Amino acid sequence: MGKIHRKLFALLLLAPMFLGIFGSCDKTPSKTGTLMDFVPENASLVFKISKLENLQADIEASSLLSKFEKTAPYSFFTEKTALFKNLQPTSQSLLCINEMNDSVSAFTFISKHSKNLFQLDSIKNKTVETLQIDKQAFQRITIDKQIAYSAIIDSVFVVSSSQQILQDILKGKTERDATFKKVFNLPSSNGFTALVRGNKIAATDAIKIDFTSWSALDVAIAPESFSATGITLATDSIPQLLNVFERQSPQYNHLAAIVPTDALGALSFTFNDAETFQNKLRLFRGEKNTTKTTGIFGSVSEVGSIQLKNETAIFIKSIDASLTDDALARFVSAKSMFREIEISSFSEPQLFQKTFSPFINSEKANYVFQLENFFVFTESESTAEQLISSFQNNATLKNTSYFENTAQDLSTASSLLIFKMQGEFSEPIASFFNSKSRAGIKNISFDKFPLAALQFSFDRNFAHLTLSCREAGASAKSVSGGVSEKFNIKLESPILGNPQLVEGKNGSNNVVVQDIGNKLYFISENGKILWTKNLGTGILGKVEEVEISGGKQIAFVTQDGFYIIDRNGKDVKGFPIKFKDKITQPLSVFDYDNNRNYRFVVVQGKEVLMYDKNGKIVKGFGFSKTKSEIVQSPVHIRMSNKDYIVIAEENGKLNILSRVGKTRVSVSKNFKFSEIPIVEEDNYFVVITTENTKERISQDGKISSQKLDVSSNYWFTILNRTKVTKDDNLLRIDGKLIELPLGLYTHPQLFKINRNIYITITETQEKKVYVFDKNGKLLNGFPVYGTSAASMAEGSATGLVVKGEANSVVFYSVN
Repeated sequence: MGKIHRKLFALLLLAPMFLGIFGSCDKTPSKTGTLMDFVPENASLVFKISKLENLQADIEASSLLSKFEKTAPYSFFTEKTALFKNLQPTSQSLLCINEMNDSVSAFTFISKHSKNLFQLDSIKNKTVETLQIDKQAFQRITIDKQIAYSAIIDSVFVVSSSQQILQDILKGKTERDATFKKVFNLPSSNGFTALVRGNKIAATDAIKIDFTSWSALDVAIAPESFSATGITLATDSIPQLLNVFERQSPQYNHLAAIVPTDALGALSFTFNDAETFQNKLRLFRGEKNTTKTTGIFGSVSEVGSIQLKNETAIFIKSIDASLTDDALARFVSAKSMFREIEISSFSEPQLFQKTFSPFINSEKANYVFQLENFFVFTESESTAEQLISSFQNNATLKNTSYFENTAQDLSTASSLLIFKMQGEFSEPIASFFNSKSRAGIKNISFDKFPLAALQFSFDRNFAHLTLSCREAGASAKSVSGGVSEKFNIKLESPILGNPQLVEGKNGSNNVVVQDIGNKLYFISENGKILWTKNLGTGILGKVEEVEISGGKQIAFVTQDGFYIIDRNGKDVKGFPIKFKDKITQPLSVFDYDNNRNYRFVVVQGKEVLMYDKNGKIVKGFGFSKTKSEIVQSPVHIRMSNKDYIVIAEENGKLNILSRVGKTRVSVSKNFKFSEIPIVEEDNYFVVITTENTKERISQDGKISSQKLDVSSNYWFTILNRTKVTKDDNLLRIDGKLIELPLGLYTHPQLFKINRNIYITITETQEKKVYVFDKNGKLLNGFPVYGTSAASMAEGSATGLVVKGEANSVVFYSVN
């Protein structure tokens, strides 16, 4: 991909950079015919400039072009350069660039001669010599050791950095190509037009690519963007790659939906007649024999490649996936499964290179998998998994704000579309710098320019051409400015329960997760397993975070034990506490005064045991036993500066106790408790029953009932003042309705992070994790892939952890 249009990208992006030096001009341009006659032979770029003063201001304000300020060409072509700051043309001007060799380019400036065009009288440190060679008279001008050569020919002023070029112009050796004259004379409403010669670049050792003849582009420079639109012309006299799109209608480009945001680039080409397109490519390559096609591409409208950091992936977009799947069947054999996507080996790894060279040159299409109507081919299984993850997490170009901005400049359908990403267009640009300047390019950061797009749409005997590069701001690297997958780690056995985030050392996030072998894992936010511990039985409910002495610990219960473990995997002194009788509810942790004087409540059937942070029974707590089984973990509620301990029994009795275990509120009514925990709302205790009633109990024991018109899947939860309910696919956040896609959802969970409230919920059939803020807005980048309830935590960066496949933990970084 990069070889086909590397120089074209560079020329278009560099075009304005060469022009930062030419003062101002008259607003009324003259006829251009005479100027065209002095364009040097073999110029690779010709710029038509009408309003130099405006152009220079645009260039200086451009956040992209300013990146090259310290490179040699930019320094040479600046208004500070004494030779050029004194040029003051009063009509349209031309700037021509000739490539002298791989590292040196020469310029030639052409304009109608006028009285004040080039004033030398006031210039110090200058030398002006008149030379005559082969009866040709011209001047050699030296200012501050910079040399240029000038002449006035038929009232046209010409100055060049190359003596040879000027002499050739004087001899009449100028650009005579008929196609150049066509593009030169195309009408333009823009003050800055770039004429670009189609450059020949080696695609392989055996093939030389001639893509097109000349392109004419109107260039627009804004502080945060650089774009160009125009046409490009190919000729029939010699084979040119653009002509393979003849009689092919541009098709919709879908590649942004499959390209990961961390890719370096991508290419897509489209066709509506696969057989004709392949025949034209064979003719272009000079192949006389018609090779047999596999029939795979008959139902395909788009083919492309994705340049990743370590390899190149290939994709095809089918208009009928079942037909394409049938055509592929004899070339594939099942290899593995990843996130319910089958990855198969592919027996024709050279197929795409043989069929679509020079557009695609990869010969390692070893594996194939299907994502909707895309069939993707990779060199390795690990890359296949990477692409599947990005697609399922919406971590693709289509879901980014910077692609949306760039897409405004592009057509939805085109013949050829090229993306350069992660600032990778800096290397093509560097090819037009001398060797000294290339070192400077490596130190330039293009983080704010994550995407440049070049698009060709064939139309009769020419193609429309569009270039766009826009600044994206600080969120350029994250998916839609929001979320990116940090790691996906597989455990020894399937996961038991849900992974959970806890705070680690130095403000980092750590993952706590248990597998069905009852092994507990403690994993860093970088995916490294820090330690494991065999517990012998499963953890009940959630792990609680505490801080007993010198750092954070995790506290939890199993059926036979109460554990507190530090961040290094060591048991805190006095723990674990083992029990003969079965523990029946998850651990409750109370911190009445937020002073870390914790009370830990363990439930065994009807018994309530309260421990202090040293593992000792709290003697001052007088409530020890209920009349029937306890059906929920006891909760602590603080209301009106009073502490309440709430315990629900199977027989319907609601115990509302003081810190010491005495009845604080007498409740006269029995309830059919559901799994929804008892909470405080507006200074009332709230119970949601299995009969879908909402019971509100005041602090003096008065009860009011409300019948809820909801399904059996209803859920109610509250954190601080943020209230969330779920009724099938209807999610309400503080009363704001969010209608989720139909599906099976986990209970919504609320997390307080950086003083903000976030709500997580997972659809378990489509395996999508949603995160909303307290205003009901879905966070950028979501939903992402996940199969369980998701846990969030505040650390050095906000993290989210969720179960992936049966034995895998997926960690996301959320902005």
